[in-house]
Amino acid sequence: MPPRIHVSDSGEFVDSDGNQIQLRGVNLDPNVKYPITPHCRSHDPMTPSFFEDAHKVSFISHPLKLDDIELHILKLKSLGYNAIRYPFTWESIEHEGPGKYDFEFIDYTIEVLKKIHSLGGIYVYLDPHQDVWSRFTGGSGAPLWTLYCAGFQPRRFEQTQAAIIQNSFIDPRTGKESKPYPKMLWATNYSRLAAQTMFTLFFGGKKFAPKCAINGLNIEDYLQDRFTEAVMTFYRRIRANAPELFEDHCVIGLETMNEPNMGYFTDPNLSEVPKDRKLKRGTMPTAFQAFQLGEGLPALVDTYEISVFGPRKTDTTRIDPKGQSAWLSEDERAEVDAQYNWQRGEEWKAATCIWRLHGVWELKKGNQPVLLKADYFAREPMTGARIDLRYFTNGFFLDYFQKFRGKFREQDTESYIFMQSLTLQEPPRLKNTDLIDDKTIYACHFYDGMSLMFKSWNKLYNVDTLGIMRDKYANPVLSVVLGETMIRKCIRKQLAQMKEEGKKLLGSRVPVFFTEIGMPFDMDNKKAYENGDFSSQIGAMDALGYALEGSNLSYSLWCYCTDNSHEWGDSWNNEDFSIWSKDDLIDHSSSTPTDLKSDSEPDLVSSFSTIPHGRVSDIDTEEEESHWDYNGVRALEAILRPYPVKISGEFENAEFDLTRREYRLTINAKSRENGRLASTLIFLPQMHFPIGQTTIKTTSGQFLYDPNQQVLRWSHDLGLQSISLRKEAETSKKSDDPEGCSVM
Repeated sequence: MPPRIHVSDSGEFVDSDGNQIQLRGVNLDPNVKYPITPHCRSHDPMTPSFFEDAHKVSFISHPLKLDDIELHILKLKSLGYNAIRYPFTWESIEHEGPGKYDFEFIDYTIEVLKKIHSLGGIYVYLDPHQDVWSRFTGGSGAPLWTLYCAGFQPRRFEQTQAAIIQNSFIDPRTGKESKPYPKMLWATNYSRLAAQTMFTLFFGGKKFAPKCAINGLNIEDYLQDRFTEAVMTFYRRIRANAPELFEDHCVIGLETMNEPNMGYFTDPNLSEVPKDRKLKRGTMPTAFQAFQLGEGLPALVDTYEISVFGPRKTDTTRIDPKGQSAWLSEDERAEVDAQYNWQRGEEWKAATCIWRLHGVWELKKGNQPVLLKADYFAREPMTGARIDLRYFTNGFFLDYFQKFRGKFREQDTESYIFMQSLTLQEPPRLKNTDLIDDKTIYACHFYDGMSLMFKSWNKLYNVDTLGIMRDKYANPVLSVVLGETMIRKCIRKQLAQMKEEGKKLLGSRVPVFFTEIGMPFDMDNKKAYENGDFSSQIGAMDALGYALEGSNLSYSLWCYCTDNSHEWGDSWNNEDFSIWSKDDLIDHSSSTPTDLKSDSEPDLVSSFSTIPHGRVSDIDTEEEESHWDYNGVRALEAILRPYPVKISGEFENAEFDLTRREYRLTINAKSRENGRLASTLIFLPQMHFPIGQTTIKTTSGQFLYDPNQQVLRWSHDLGLQSISLRKEAETSKKSDDPEGCSVM
C-alpha cells in the first residue's frame, strides 16, 4: 500500500519521516461526462431520447471498464505516476430524480477503486466534475431535472441559444457534423442564459431570486443541498463498503466542485457584453438579449472570433426563436412538478423568465423588452456593495464551501478536502480561519490560453494567460511573450505565482495542487495523426513539465481517456487532451521506440574508483522485474520525465532539459536516517537515461539504481546538495572527470 501522506509546515507533501514527496498523475477518465447506456457522447446526434430517457441512463462501466483497469494503471505506473484524479458527475448518481440514487453505479465505482487499490502504489482523490453545469447545457455534471427545477425547458435551448450543444451539429443520417463545430465553442455556454442562470441560482438564489422557492426552500439551498447530499451519499457508501481504501491510504480525499462559475455576478451592465469576458466566439448575446431570446423574442446579436490579442467583433446577426421559449409552459411545469414531487412558491409564475419575474426587465406594450436594473447582479441588494470577483469568492463561493466542507467533515476528519475556487482567479482569503485545517489542499487549474484556443504550439510568440485573466495589461499587446525560451519561462512564472498566491491567501501550510493542467493533442489541424510528427505536442507538454517541476508542483494532467480516438478526441465537444489514444497503439510485433526493455542491456557499471565520494551499484531488490508499457502514449518524450519521488530534506530547484537529456536537482538535505547518509529517490526513466550511456555529477553521494522500478537512490550529505544526470552518446566505464561517474 502507498504510505500515508502528510503536510509539512511549509505546505509540502511529506511522508511519515518528513521526506518531501510529489504526487503526479492524470485525470482518469473523462468518459464519465456522458452515460454509457444509452451511449450518448457529445458527437452523437440529438434524438428525442436525449431528453426523454435522461432519467433512465446508466454510467456503469464509466469511467473505466473493470477488465481494462490493470492495462491502463500499468501504463500510468510505467510513467512514474502515483496519483489519479477520479471524476464522477452529479448526473451519474442522481439522474432518476431528487433523492433517488443510483447505488448500482456507486457499487461499480467501489469495484473500480478496489481494483486500482489491488494494483498498489496509486493515490486517488475524487472529483465531483462539471462543465457549464450539465451535458444538457453543452457540458457535463448536473442531471436534467435540475434545469426543470429552475423552470427551464431544455428542449428549446437550441432555438433560443440558451445553450449551444455539439449534438445538434451532428447529422443523424451520417453521424458526422452537418456543419463544423468551432473550437472551444462549448465554453461560451458559460455566458449563455442556461448556465449563467443555473450558477447564479446555485450560489446566490436567496438574495437574487427570492421568489424561486421549491418545497419550502429557496432554489439556492435546494440545489446546494441536493448536490452536496448526492456527493456525500457517494462518498459515504464508498467508506462504508470499502474502508480498506481509506485505511490503506488509497483514497486520500474529495474535491469540492470542478471549476465553479460566478454566473451573472460581477456583470456591471446587463445590456453590454462585459469587457472582461475573455472568451468570445460565435454569437455573443448580452445578458439582456439572452433574457429576450429565452422568452422567444428576436434580438440583434454581435458575433466574435478569437485573435491573438483577444476577441474581435466580426459581425451582427439577427436571432429569432419565433416565439419558442426556453422556459417551461404552465402545463409542462405542472407535469414535471408532479413527476418530481415539487411544490413551488406562489410567487413563482410559470412560462416567465426568472429575471423578469424579479423585476430585472419587463415587457411593454407590443412585447417591447425594457431593461430596468442593468446592474442587478453587480450590487448587493441589502448594502449596495459592489460585487466583484473578490466579493463573489469571499462571499457566495465561501458560503457554499463552508456548507460542503461541514458535511464532509461530519463523516471524515482524516482525509483531504481539495478546495477549488474560480479558475485562474484568486482563492478566498482564509488564512488563519477555522475553515482551513491541516487536511486542506488548494486545487488549481491552468491551461495556456493561446494553445487552448488555437490548438497549436506557437514557438514564436505567446501571451501571459494569467496576466490577461487578472487584467494586468492595459493593452493586450503588452502581454505578448516572444521566443520559445521566454514562453516556457512565462508559463513557469505563472504557475509559481499561483502557488505563491495560494500560500499568501490560504496559509503557508496549505499545499498547492494542479488538479488539471494539459495541452490539446489535435494541434495543427491534426497533422500529427497523418504524418506521425508530434513535435508540436512534445514542445507544448515539455513546456508544462518545465513549468511544474520548477516549483516542485504536484499535478494531475488532463487527461487520460480510454476511449480517445483521432476522429472524436476525448468524445466530448471535440476536446482531445488525452495523453493516450487507442488510435496510437503500435503493433508489438514490430520494434518501436517505446519497447525499452531488453535482456541484452548491461547491468549498472561500478564507478567507485573514478571519484572519492561516489559509488554506484544495483539496489538489492526481491521484486519481480517490472514491465513498462508505453504503447499508445503520445508525446512520450515530454510526458515521461525524471522527478524526485522522495526528497530527504527540502526541494530547491529542478529542471529537465529534454533536448540535451539532462536532469538537474538541487535540495537542502536536513536529516539523516538511522545515522546513515540521507537518501533521495529520483524516478529516472531509461528512455532518457539509458544503461551504459548516463553520467552523474554531484556534490556528494553514493548511488543505487533499481532498473526495474527506474528509481535512483542518492545517498548524500547534509546541507545544500545538487545532482546532475546526463545522457552521453558514448560512456566508458571509467571517467576522466574526477567529479563525474558513469551510472548506467
